[in-house]
Amino acid sequence: MVDVDHELIVDSMPFEEAQLNGRIASLIRHLTADLGWDVREEARGALREERLRKPDIVIRRSDAPPVVIENEYTPGTTLEQDCLSRLGYTMEPDGDWLGGEVSVVFALRSPEALRECRHGDEADEKLREGTELEFAVYRGRPGDYDRFPRGGFLRGDTVDLVNFIKPASIPEDIVNQAADALTQGTNAAAAILMRYSATRYNFGAKLGEQLHQPWPDPYDAVNGKQAKADEDARTQTAKMCATMLINALAYQQNLSGHHSEIEDLQTVQRRDGDHVLNKGILLDQWEKILDINYWPIFHIAQELLLDLPMDAVAAMLPGMLATADRMQPAMRQNDIAGIVFQRLIADRKTLKTYYTRPESAVFVAHLGVHDDLDWSDPEVVKDYRIADYACGTGGLVLAAYQRVRDLHRSHGGSPDKLHSHMMEESLTACDIMPAAVHLSSALLSSVAPGEDYRGTRNILYPFGGVRSADGELERDCNGNPVVRLGALDLLDLCSTKQQVVLPLDERMALGSNGRRRAMEVEMAPASQDLVIMNPPFTRHTGEGARFTAFGTSDEEQRAMHRREREIGAETIADWNAGIAMSFAAIADNMVKPGGRIALILPLSAAVGGSHNGSKALSWQKLRALLAECYRDITVVSISASGRPGFAFSAETNIGEVVITGTRVKDGEVPKATAHFVNLKKRPDNGLEAQEIARALRAMLADLTEPDDQVPIIIGSDEVGFVSLQNIDPHRKWSAVRLADGVMYQRVKQLTQGSFNLPYRVDAARLPITRLGDIGQVGPHHRRYTGTFDLSDGCPVDTEYPFLWNRDFKTQFSMLLNPDRSGRLRESERVDGIRYWSYASHLHISADITFNANSTVAAYTQRISGGGSSWLSFKMESTDYERASCAWFNSTLGLMCYWIDSNRTQAARGRTTLSAIPNIATLDVRQLSDTQLAVAVAIFDDLCRERMLPANEAYRDPVRHEIDRRFLVDVLGLGEESVEQLAILRNQWCAEPTVTGTKKTSIQFNT
Repeated sequence: MVDVDHELIVDSMPFEEAQLNGRIASLIRHLTADLGWDVREEARGALREERLRKPDIVIRRSDAPPVVIENEYTPGTTLEQDCLSRLGYTMEPDGDWLGGEVSVVFALRSPEALRECRHGDEADEKLREGTELEFAVYRGRPGDYDRFPRGGFLRGDTVDLVNFIKPASIPEDIVNQAADALTQGTNAAAAILMRYSATRYNFGAKLGEQLHQPWPDPYDAVNGKQAKADEDARTQTAKMCATMLINALAYQQNLSGHHSEIEDLQTVQRRDGDHVLNKGILLDQWEKILDINYWPIFHIAQELLLDLPMDAVAAMLPGMLATADRMQPAMRQNDIAGIVFQRLIADRKTLKTYYTRPESAVFVAHLGVHDDLDWSDPEVVKDYRIADYACGTGGLVLAAYQRVRDLHRSHGGSPDKLHSHMMEESLTACDIMPAAVHLSSALLSSVAPGEDYRGTRNILYPFGGVRSADGELERDCNGNPVVRLGALDLLDLCSTKQQVVLPLDERMALGSNGRRRAMEVEMAPASQDLVIMNPPFTRHTGEGARFTAFGTSDEEQRAMHRREREIGAETIADWNAGIAMSFAAIADNMVKPGGRIALILPLSAAVGGSHNGSKALSWQKLRALLAECYRDITVVSISASGRPGFAFSAETNIGEVVITGTRVKDGEVPKATAHFVNLKKRPDNGLEAQEIARALRAMLADLTEPDDQVPIIIGSDEVGFVSLQNIDPHRKWSAVRLADGVMYQRVKQLTQGSFNLPYRVDAARLPITRLGDIGQVGPHHRRYTGTFDLSDGCPVDTEYPFLWNRDFKTQFSMLLNPDRSGRLRESERVDGIRYWSYASHLHISADITFNANSTVAAYTQRISGGGSSWLSFKMESTDYERASCAWFNSTLGLMCYWIDSNRTQAARGRTTLSAIPNIATLDVRQLSDTQLAVAVAIFDDLCRERMLPANEAYRDPVRHEIDRRFLVDVLGLGEESVEQLAILRNQWCAEPTVTGTKKTSIQFNT
């Protein structure tokens, strides 16, 4: 319902389209009052081309070209033609309102309930009560436009329409031009920096120190490859410096329109008379800004400027100022500097901190911030705490803040009035990169540049060893280095000695009139309403390996590793899962009961890790925590097969999930269910992301029965599906990265012993169990490398053969030859013999590329040890092992392996030693003697036959024969089951996680 005091519009009888347009325009005007939009209905003469009839509704803005709304009042009229006729035409400027070419036209369809109104007041009442409209948008120019949605219309009330208009009317050309300008300006300024640093001035090292970025000495390189790497590192640091200076200049230009004491830089040049802006004048200007505040933006820029020589600044400033001016039209439109900045972080890949795409940030924010609070109440908004402890460019915390502002605005509030409080008390953005804090602060400040603030919670966390004034490492009483872990220090908040205040140095935060002193920022546990993050994904590959950034020494890295393990011991932090798990632990520590988390995590968060029967391992710890302590859980993944289309971050080649959930309050009992959302592709832009999230919020409340699923429809397009699934604290969440939910349900039921083939009324009961119930997996390959000397190749007289590696060129049948030989070290004989007792004929794959490898289980004629790619699996008899090998290489076995595998990478399934016992398999112990003999015969007859890669099971005659004999001769399901399984097999082969982008995909061969 929209509560609005609308302006009076004189009614006449009968009720006509012009009156309805007036009522709609009035509501839009009210809902956007604080945006300063000029909304007019029936705007005669608005278009310069007089031959066009008047637009139904025109929205003029001071910071962007106007847009048009065409309303279809009479069903069946030429709405699309009317909309397209507006594209490309020119609208005259009017006072403060910009004119320009119309590139955005909204199509609106009024329902019968509005057309039947007797007068305007009745229509107005229905609109305020939430009567739904239908709408779409056309963007571009005649002959070169796009429509969203591509087909059909979206439905929503007037609030939904306004929320649709805002992102849909962002002028993409302006955004792209600004992004290009910043890229070009950054490159040009950085080239000047590099030129000066290479000739007369040794200031690069100072820039690197300020930015926590390397600036290698050009004379230290030992070879050409190292020299090139060093040159790239210096260039990146120079570009980052240039980006931050340009961003500060652009932000000053933006501020000059809101603060009388902040001057436009062009005005400064004219006043000084020489028309040359120099370093001293700019420093004076930034000192005035710092007297107001804006510390996180201008202090680091000021420090960088101080380190630059005068003539280098003189050479750079004209181009940087021109770039800043070119960015002005887009300053409030999008994350322009963030997009460019993210490309420049040299340590990004070391830290695995990938940039959150703007559309992904919008999507996560709209899922994370629910509309179930009283958003009309300013106190509710002021008390709403949002935090990102790995903020990067600030895109996520900005998107969440904008979502809160939109909710408050749509309920009649004025969010700008609350901006100062939100900056000082409600928004927390932390990082270990000075440039990240600078940019996050600029983005958050730009939301309402006219509103001052006294301080921020934008925190630069210390990282690495603590050093004294003379540069020496400080040490504790045991002689160990004193270290800081960045945001990971917040893991300590879960300890019995609770840390509630974090002291910071003057580089990190600023209080009112206190930029020369330190301040304290409260970091209380269970204090945040929303923790929203896309944390680093670095895995632990050695002691301290995740702390290699910023040139930390080996000693510092070891000390940091020890500290992380110590303070994270009482949390879900797990060093096998990687640093993202530690950030998930921080999110759990910091969110309040009733608050929400919204995390972008590697797909392993859903399908990695395992439960070994006594405890959760790796990512299973997070899933157990969510199942036991959270409600309203939503898990979103992308089924697209092509890299990087299955990720929400940019520049990453692994699948990701978005996980949101609400921390239960005392006395609440979680339902142990989660909604799994599988999108066909990543949203293309913020508008699509917003509308998918809006559709999901409406659907989730209505989907209440486990295993139910419904398609996600945007307009007339199906963009994915959502299902409700029970979640087990001991099991993986396998309902991710799926294209076909019905196929998944059949495979899931198969793993539970209920085989529901197409066209059958009743499901067949199969003897299915877990591998761990019928055999024992061998030791980790490091056990063997610690006790045996291994060599490539395996002569026939080898005493200790091993099946170690994957080789798709030679391993295409069920029967394989060992590929390594081992010699037992006498000093390790006891342990070595113990490990060898697990050697077997049967081996389970630890890692399969479905579109390259043929088998998930293999058999060696000699008892062999397992390796890094194959893990031995010992059963009671060789008959059991041969029958199980044949089963796992049937389509049914492949699917049982696939559903439980970690599908984070394209067309790849991985498992671990601890996860293998949980894989579903045919319980060969329950087969009759006859059935077992037939299963063994399947292996014996076909074990040497060449099979196609798993994704080609749809056309593999050997696989078809294995399937037929298992279905008919072993399981007794009848000949008709063969064709029924073919349907399911084709569906499985079409799954993106199975076929990837190979031309052998079933889509290319049917």
